Amino acid sequence: MIIKACQLALRRPADSIADVFHPLILVALLSLLLPYPARSDTNAVETIHFGVLSIAPPARILAKWQPFADYLGEKLGKPVKIVVPRGFGRMKKAVANRQVEFFYINSHVFYRLKQAGHAIGVAQMQNIDGKKTSRSEIFVRGDSGISSISGLKGKQIAFISPMGAGGYLAPRAYLRSHGVKSGDEVDETFTKNLSTSIHKVLLNETGAASMCGVNFRLMGEKVDTGELKIIAVSDEYPENLIAARADLDPKLVERFRNIVVNMQDDPEGFGVLTGMTTMKIKRFLPYDPAMEDLTRKLLEQAGLKP
Repeated sequence: MIIKACQLALRRPADSIADVFHPLILVALLSLLLPYPARSDTNAVETIHFGVLSIAPPARILAKWQPFADYLGEKLGKPVKIVVPRGFGRMKKAVANRQVEFFYINSHVFYRLKQAGHAIGVAQMQNIDGKKTSRSEIFVRGDSGISSISGLKGKQIAFISPMGAGGYLAPRAYLRSHGVKSGDEVDETFTKNLSTSIHKVLLNETGAASMCGVNFRLMGEKVDTGELKIIAVSDEYPENLIAARADLDPKLVERFRNIVVNMQDDPEGFGVLTGMTTMKIKRFLPYDPAMEDLTRKLLEQAGLKP
């Protein structure tokens, strides 16, 4: 159409040419200004940056996740680099600034990123108990005299992180939905460390603490928890998952998903998964959007903005 208009213009007087070309120039300029969805082409991504959000020290995270990165790199035919943003804010910035393509995060963080239009679910972690969900446990010293959550009123409870799923969202939701207003009637503190939470209770520095039940069991293999007593178990919350930037090429996302969900059936992949059991990971399954309903309900019960 533009070519025909140009040919027509060349047969007209000079002042008529201006009449034809002014609208064409306007159209061309507008076409340059119109936003196109930013979508990374599969082949354009030369290195996959895989973000891991964890409270563990960066060196330990790199050591634990490097075999996974090496395996993915071999299957994808391109390098996979582990990136360790510290905290929700930095992970959110890394996603928004396209500094990571895929990332391993908890379900609470994922919900927030998806609500902001930054992330899509790729694969759900199945924990070493064979479940896609977990429960948090609230524990006290056995000699504390506290036998139920009502005994926590006026005391302090140690959570792991304000953006935690099992380390904050689920236990807070349980307390508030059972008549104990955590944050009002119970003082909240955050340790950002599983071991610290346990030791603060053992040393009577806080009245209680809470964390994922699977993690509490795993920590019992490292720290003597014999003097502790579990007084409550939260409702289920979704386990951690692998997510991707919302603007990634769907073909790359699907290829990535197929690799991780089939690791269990590949001898080499199974070996990598075996080395991840200390992070409570058994395998990865296709992401189930229904998991978000659990998170939404917990946010409402916890008195936090959905």
